[in-house]
This record gives sequence, structure tokens and C-alpha cells, in this order.
Amino acid sequence: MSFDLVPLFAEWPHHATDDDKNVRCVRAEDGRLVIQVRVRCGMFQWEYEGRPDGAKPHGFPSLLDYYRHRLEHLEREQGPGSSLGLDKARVEEVGEELMDYYQRRVLFFRLGEYERARKDAEHNLALLDIIRHHTEDPELILEHEKWRPFITMDRARAEALGSCQEGGYLEAIHEIDRGIEEISDFYRRHGRDDLVPLSQEIAALKDLRTNLRETYNIPLSRDEILEGLREEQQKAIADEDYERAARIRDEIARFERGDGSEAV
Repeated sequence: MSFDLVPLFAEWPHHATDDDKNVRCVRAEDGRLVIQVRVRCGMFQWEYEGRPDGAKPHGFPSLLDYYRHRLEHLEREQGPGSSLGLDKARVEEVGEELMDYYQRRVLFFRLGEYERARKDAEHNLALLDIIRHHTEDPELILEHEKWRPFITMDRARAEALGSCQEGGYLEAIHEIDRGIEEISDFYRRHGRDDLVPLSQEIAALKDLRTNLRETYNIPLSRDEILEGLREEQQKAIADEDYERAARIRDEIARFERGDGSEAV
């Protein structure tokens, strides 16, 4: 058996300037779909269905499925609120699955497979819930919880882009707004309201919302108009332009009373 990969690499050369050309979805010899990634000196392959690495931990499709099964068994025996009691080694295993699903999610975005990207994001959010509720070490919890805003952003992106594929442009905006609010709530629950305006994930979702509005000519919602007015008011106050700040304050009051237009 030859292990020389040169013929395979020659058939699919690496593109140094276009990463989209370095990702493809093909059928394996048994007919299943796989995702292949071409890198400069080699190639990676992920499973299209199930766990990205094709493994069956403890005989289950994924660690998430395994721990859900264990939890159901524990709750039948011990009642609601039972703990899986995950130690550091088990949390590290979960972390590996998190990373695999994240890497495949990136590829699904490149392939335009937004519904599958959404499902992989949901999978990882559920894994974070497993860690948060079934690990006693607060440092381990925090180490993984810090990724929740990023995964939530990816889920909102996938939902919005998937809706746009189906022509649901207004629904795409609503999904982005829900993602922004969920990330904001995450910081508030942790007593870090100060991080909401600094969040790169929220900024990315707002940029996507703006791009979708410009691309598909989607009107601003009432909440977005108010958000923009409040930002203008804060800028006027910072500039010590109190007359302008007062005018904007009155305009905000009219919108809150329902006297303003619904969209512009």
C-alpha cells in the first residue's frame, strides 16, 4: 500500500489567497459525506454528520449524548438536581469535543451550511451547560463560560444567515437582536454591565445587522432607532452640547410615548 500523498495533493492544490477554495464536501468510499480542509502541506478531514472526529465516546454519538443519558439515569434513581460530578479530566474531555465542534462550525460557515453551523453552536452551548451545572470547581466553569458570548454570537449569525438564505430578512434581524440581548444578559448576570458596550461579539452582530440592512434594504426597527438616539444623546453630552442633547432627549420621549414613526 502506498502512503505517498503527493498525487492527492496535486489533484487538489492549496490556494494561498482564497481559503474558501481550501474547503470542500465530498463523499467517502462508503457514500457518507465528509468535509476536507486543504492546508499548505497536508489535509484534514471531518465528519459531516455526528461527532466531527467520528468517535463514539462510551458508545454514544457524542459526549453530550452520553452525559444526557447518564443524567437521565441519575435523576430516575436520585431525583431532580442530581450531579454528574465532573472532575478536571472529564471536563478536559468535554473541552476537546467543544473544540472539534467549533472547528467544524467554522467550516460549515464557509460552506454556507448555516443550519448545521447553528446546530453545532447549540451543541456547544449545551456542553457549557453540562460543565456549569455538574462541576464544582469554579475556575473550570469560568474557563469555559468565557466562551459563551462567542458561541452565542455564532449561533445568532448562523440563524440570521440561514434566514436570509430562505428570504426571511426581517426574521434575520430579530435573530441578531435576540443574540445581542442574550450576550448582554450574560454579562449582566455576572455583574459586568461595563463589558456590554465593549463586547466584540455584540459589535460583530451589530455590524452584521447593518450589512444585512444595507444589502437587503431592511428598515430599522423601533428599538434600533431608540438605541441610535440614545447613543447620539450620550455623544452630545460628552461633547458638552447640552442643547442638542436636550433635543434628542425630547425625541426619545416622543418615541417612547409612541409618537415616533415605527421605522426609517
